[in-house]
Amino acid sequence: MILGIEDITGGATMLALLIWLGFTALFYPALYLTVLNVSDDLTKNSFLKIPLLILLAPLSAFFMAIFNYNPNLLFFIMMISNYFRVRGMDKKDHPRFKDIQVNKPLFYTASYLYIIGVFGLASWFQIPVAMDGMSKPLWQTWFPAEIP
Repeated sequence: MILGIEDITGGATMLALLIWLGFTALFYPALYLTVLNVSDDLTKNSFLKIPLLILLAPLSAFFMAIFNYNPNLLFFIMMISNYFRVRGMDKKDHPRFKDIQVNKPLFYTASYLYIIGVFGLASWFQIPVAMDGMSKPLWQTWFPAEIP
């Protein structure tokens, strides 16, 4: 007799938790570290950083919504680690920002706008909407049910 995940007490819940933790481990480097570090390298102290990250937030949030990911824990991890990420940028031995004076208010504002935008939009995109007698996430209502 082969046991399935349903035969183990709490098995389905434990598997769902492991998948959620896996998504957290995937989205932290992909949608936080990469996006913010690349935008910092491209824009440096330019105020174009704010509109760039505001434009990237819906894309990141949509990516989370597609996977039905609940970003609550990731939001707090990103908020805390972002404080330490920006705080460490003005050190003289920082490899990327040795030759410029970092505009900390700009970096804090842009990065926290991005983080709050991703969290808010990812939560909003997943709000259940009743359609055709079924409940679907909001983002699924944007696309036709059948593609001709």
